[in-house]
This record gives sequence, structure tokens and C-alpha cells, in this order.
Amino acid sequence: MIGPLYRLEQYVREALLRDAFPEYEDPQTRRVARAVHSLPPFHRQLFCLVRYDGWSYEEIAARLDISVRRVEVEMGRTILLLSRSLRRQERKGW
Repeated sequence: MIGPLYRLEQYVREALLRDAFPEYEDPQTRRVARAVHSLPPFHRQLFCLVRYDGWSYEEIAARLDISVRRVEVEMGRTILLLSRSLRRQERKGW
């Protein structure tokens, strides 16, 4: 279960980013950019390494000196945080 502190941090970051990314015309693209940038720093780094840089979980585990299982767990949390952020933004009409 994602702790209340993670959620609170993400709410605050989302609010600060509400008018960010005007260069994206597509609202869904803007929501995704806001969701990624609203992640806590560790989760944002993890997401970017996996999705944008194409690193494997094993490479990330070796670089960050954590277990592969920990990478899997944290990536699951990252996806959960992103999906909640996207749903919340859509409900608010951002």
C-alpha cells in the first residue's frame, strides 16, 4: 500500500504543475507529463531509466545497489502512482 506521505507529495506536485507543459497540445500528453513529473524523485528516476532509457531491472539494481525484487516492487508502486495521478487529473478536468 502506498503511504499517505507519497500521496500528499504527489498532490502538491500536481497542483504546482497544473499549468505546466503548454507546449503539448494533446491534453492526455500533458497529463502524462504532469504525472511523471509529480512522482517522488526516486520513482521518477526509476520510471525514466526503465521507460525512456530502456534499462533492465537487473541493470538498475546493480547501479542503485538494491535487489532486483526491490526494483520490481518500486516499479509497481510507480505505475500505481502514475495511474492514480492520471485518473485524478482527468476527474479534475486538467
